[in-house]
Amino acid sequence: MTKELRLRDKIKQSFGRIFKISAHLLFREGYLLTKNFYGLTEHPKLTISRIMKKKDLSQGILIFGLPAGLWLGWILVLLVSRLFIFRRFQFGFLAKASFLASSLFVFICFCLLGYWTFRVWEKERGKGGS
Repeated sequence: MTKELRLRDKIKQSFGRIFKISAHLLFREGYLLTKNFYGLTEHPKLTISRIMKKKDLSQGILIFGLPAGLWLGWILVLLVSRLFIFRRFQFGFLAKASFLASSLFVFICFCLLGYWTFRVWEKERGKGGS
């Protein structure tokens, strides 16, 4: 019985540590994501430059992946609402218009992010060559 109790205590401690580390990571990444989104609205070149200099892959994925995630989420909402609420895959004017609007929004976001990323990359490449 004592081995089982020790094992149970170790498992509880391990889960406690995992939870604590996960909470810290979640808080840190959430703070950085909020800070970077604010930075993208105020000074996108500086923010993307900072992300690229730090080589913070997680923030890069979050920043560039969020528009795509929102777009895929909206597609899922449209499909689920059509399937479960209306029991058919017929899309009306509002569903089509909202899909096109979300697609246009995501396209504009990717164009802006791509433009500023290219500008930062071009600037950094120019510094390295001189």
